[in-house]
Formats: sequence, structure tokens, C-alpha cells
Amino acid sequence: MITNPTINSKKLSFLGILVLGLSIVLVARAHEAHQTQDAVIVEFIQKMVEKHQFSQEELTVLMDNAKKKDGILNAFDKPATSKPWSFFKKLYVTEWREKEGVKFWEKHAQTLIRAEDQFGIPQEIITALIGIETNYGTYTGEFRIVDAFYTLGFYGKRRNKYFLKEFEEFLILARENNIAPNSIKGSFAGAIGIAQFMPSSYREYAIDFDGDGKADLENSVADAIGSASNYLKRHGWKRGEPIVFPVSADNDQVLSEMAGKSKPNRTYGELKQAGVKQDLGLNDDLEVGLFKLEGDEGVELWMSLKNFYVITRYNPSNNYALAMVQLSEKIKALKNAD
Repeated sequence: MITNPTINSKKLSFLGILVLGLSIVLVARAHEAHQTQDAVIVEFIQKMVEKHQFSQEELTVLMDNAKKKDGILNAFDKPATSKPWSFFKKLYVTEWREKEGVKFWEKHAQTLIRAEDQFGIPQEIITALIGIETNYGTYTGEFRIVDAFYTLGFYGKRRNKYFLKEFEEFLILARENNIAPNSIKGSFAGAIGIAQFMPSSYREYAIDFDGDGKADLENSVADAIGSASNYLKRHGWKRGEPIVFPVSADNDQVLSEMAGKSKPNRTYGELKQAGVKQDLGLNDDLEVGLFKLEGDEGVELWMSLKNFYVITRYNPSNNYALAMVQLSEKIKALKNAD
């Protein structure tokens, strides 16, 4: 085929101009986004200076050395708790965690007994909580907390205000404990220590449970046990009351349509009228929740009580709360079998 070099030259020139134009637009947008981001960071620093009397120079250096981590953004966008219950259960309710849970319980028996006496939280629940959060304190996270909040607060696509508030709390926490902020590591979401407290929870609920004069959730298992117990108690845990029950009916479709959140918002009597087959020996006026999860064999229906909802205040996931309950039951059974 015979081509016209003049026409081809014009086409190439046009394409070149188009590519150049797009490049200029992209660079301009990136520059604009960077300027906006810089302005937000400057605003945050100024807030910390004016509200909490931090050094502007020190915070500027801290921010200059903080790093945006794509791994943090990816982990936040795809948390394990968002997986189906069938997947989550296999991930956390494992034979290893059961056996290690018994070892942890036996090693820290006196502390767990003291915590249960004071706060009313069963020893197996606190054991399972620490087992799920940090493999019984053996893995507390590899991300610098500064990087976690810098990334999620300034570059995250959602909940930015929440993470900037936690960033604020974290900087105050580090100052209160005379710790360099960039030396503390934790989860991708900024949780700290053996019991994985967010900074605001650390400042509000962490307690000195080993008697050394400070609440140290990074190094003291006793403080972690006491603080987790205090957290659940302060959020309304009811001593000695049940947590959650599997339920079914002759017509599960009716219950399935009623299922919603785990927060108690109806009565047990209502569920009985809807056809719940189990006689659980509970008062009809007891407030309960009803939720469903996708198990290995299809939809599972669960009736939750106040204590289950309290666990979701620690982590707002039904998967998480149910895994903790089931792991605690298996740990207790294994311990009693020894």
C-alpha cells in the first residue's frame, strides 16, 4: 500500500500533541493533589501546635520522615474481617490457637483470675481475645504507627477524620509516656500492643495491672489482660450472662428475613413467635439481636445478647466476635480435658 508521508507526519504530530497535553493535565492534577495534601498536613500540624502545644518544628520533621505505605492502604481496603464467616473461622479458630491458648491461660492464670474477679470477664474470653489479636502477644505488628496514621489519615479513601483523630491521640500518648513516636510499631490500622488498642482506647481504658506504676500494653501481659477486661467491662459486659446462640426454625426463611445487626433490638419472645425451635430458658422480654453469616453449609443464624455486642465494640465485626467466642469455648474445653 502506498502511504502519504505528509498525512502520516500530521497524524504523528497530532498524537504527539495529544500525549503531551494529557501529560500536562496529569502532572497538573498530581501537583494540585500534592498541594492539597500538603495543606491538610500543615493544617494538622498547626492544630497540634495550637491545641496541644506541640513543637511545630518537631512535628514538621516527623511528617517529613513519615512514609505513605501502599501496603497499609491495601490491607485497609481488604481486611480479613470482610471475608465470609467460613473463611474467617478457619483463619482464627485453629488447633494451634487452641493449644497455645491453654499454655497462655496456664502461664498467666493468676492474672486472669484476678481480672475476672475485678471485671467479670471470663478468663477464656480474654485469652481468646489476645490470641486472635496478636497470637498471644507474639506478633503485635510491623508497621510504624506514624506511617499508619500518616497513610490512612492523609491518603486513605475513607474514615480519614477518624484516623487523623487517632493520630492526634497517638502523638499525645507518645508524649505522655515520653516515647519517640516514630519508634512505636503496630498494626496497619494503628493498633498498639499485646491487646491491640487504638491510641484513644489506650488513653481511655489502659490500666496498670502489674503494679509498676504505668500502663504498658506493649510489654506487660498483665497490663494487656487488665486493660482488655476493663475495656469490655466499661462497654457494658454483664457478668455471668450468655453471649450468643445458634438458632433455627421450621421455616428458616422467616428468621432469615428478620436477621439484621447483632446489636440487641428485639426481644427473645419475638423470635419465639417467629418460630425459633430452641428453648434457651431465657426471659421473653430479654433484648436480643439476630444476624446471619455464610458458613460452610450455607447461611447460619445466630441470636446475640448484650455481651456479644460488647465484643463488637472491640472490633466491629460479627466474624471477629463469633470467632472469639468459639475459640474461647474450644480453649476452655481443651484446658478442662487435660
